[in-house]
Amino acid sequence: MYAMIKRYSLPVLLLVLIASCSGDNSGITEFFPVRVNNLYGFMDRAGKMTVTPQYAQAGCFVDGLALTGSTGEKIKWGYIDKTGKYFVYPAYTDASNFSEGIAFVVSENGEPQAIDKNGTVKFTVKDAEQVQNFRDGLAAYSVLTETGEQWGFLDKEGKTKIQPKFAGTGFFSDGFCPVVNEDGKWGYINKEGNVVIDYRFDNVSPFYGNVAKVYADGLWGLVDNTGKYLVKPQYTGIDMDKDKFLVEQEGKFGWIDKTGKVIIDIRYGDAFPFNDSKYAAVRSGSKWGYIDNAGKFIINPQFDFAFGFDGDIAPVRVNDKVGFVNVSGKVVVPPSFDDISMDYYLRFFANTSAFSGVITNNNTPKFVGYKWLIKFYHLQFEEAKMVSTDDTKTLLTQFVSLSSLMPDSSKQEMMKIRVGVLDCRDSGRNAVLTYITSDNPGKQQGLYLVKNDDKWLVQFSKNDAMAGSTDSTATADAPGDNNSK
Repeated sequence: MYAMIKRYSLPVLLLVLIASCSGDNSGITEFFPVRVNNLYGFMDRAGKMTVTPQYAQAGCFVDGLALTGSTGEKIKWGYIDKTGKYFVYPAYTDASNFSEGIAFVVSENGEPQAIDKNGTVKFTVKDAEQVQNFRDGLAAYSVLTETGEQWGFLDKEGKTKIQPKFAGTGFFSDGFCPVVNEDGKWGYINKEGNVVIDYRFDNVSPFYGNVAKVYADGLWGLVDNTGKYLVKPQYTGIDMDKDKFLVEQEGKFGWIDKTGKVIIDIRYGDAFPFNDSKYAAVRSGSKWGYIDNAGKFIINPQFDFAFGFDGDIAPVRVNDKVGFVNVSGKVVVPPSFDDISMDYYLRFFANTSAFSGVITNNNTPKFVGYKWLIKFYHLQFEEAKMVSTDDTKTLLTQFVSLSSLMPDSSKQEMMKIRVGVLDCRDSGRNAVLTYITSDNPGKQQGLYLVKNDDKWLVQFSKNDAMAGSTDSTATADAPGDNNSK
């Protein structure tokens, strides 16, 4: 579980919402999104189900509303109140949690829209590929350009505050926001969009208390808001934990302060942050227990898995079921749930959300083709099949076998490739997307698409040319010889 959650602590594009999983943002969860028989419902702190399990997905309550996804072949997203009644009807193909009073939603074949808690549309983010939740009054969004996907920031009127010019971004905190350049290096900007800490890190986190974690030469360290090292990179992992830092070194976990002094011995097999609690969950051997700020066990290792305290209770796993214990280690909610929503874990551990942004569902050849190319270069062939013709699906199945033979170094290089969109020409039933890639920027290439039942699908062949043997793949108005340029 730790390894799965830990990867979300990196400053990927989704790290935009810092909040507890509570209804009033007090830091104490009122209702937990729990899973029973593959359906999510909500449980109060006494273990009583307040909303019957009935959702395919569920997030935490934020300002009295929780994002839920309906069951069925296609998930529809909406927002419920604490009684389980829909406050915003489930009508969206994608949606984010609320943040700063605004959520982003996407309708069928639509572009991202900002809504308020009544479901009223505030504005539409035209031509956006992705939009992330508001943080400190700004929301990151991306557009497709000749150099690939570029990120900028919107204000709450839907107006661009910082022009899209970054290859990737995190979110604003303490007046700074992490951004990445075309070379894959991270730095920080201020709210005017000016770079205030140079692009020199391989990965970073947002600032908390004027301290951020940074990754360089394969190790993590800490910097202040001038970019000066407080702790030089020396750990295989660091996680922010209020006024201290959970670190990993040689497979063991412990805590340091911002000067680098070890304050809890680095000796545990796994661990989660204290997060303002008096106790932290740690693993010793194969079992989990809880320690205090001195590193002393206050609940001996006995659980198959343990998570941090949420007020006076904490979730634990016993015999593959989740329940809750109090600070004395007494079971107060018997282990009877399959799990808790990932949204809960991420909010506690990584200061983010599982539903912190949306991706456009715009059914145009430009957006469909770009998404397909990204899935292809990231070796996500099964996902690419979802917007592919039958012939293309067959080819992608062959690529699955071929990719299994690729060395890891080649896979890593392929996944670094950026796609730039030059043009998209559409004749109604056929289209060609002209693009370039960062590994071969001087060569224009063509990706062909056909329209089937009002849905654009990619028609791909081994030589990147249209398979023109059937009427459904007849040559589009756009030239098919872009590959020769």
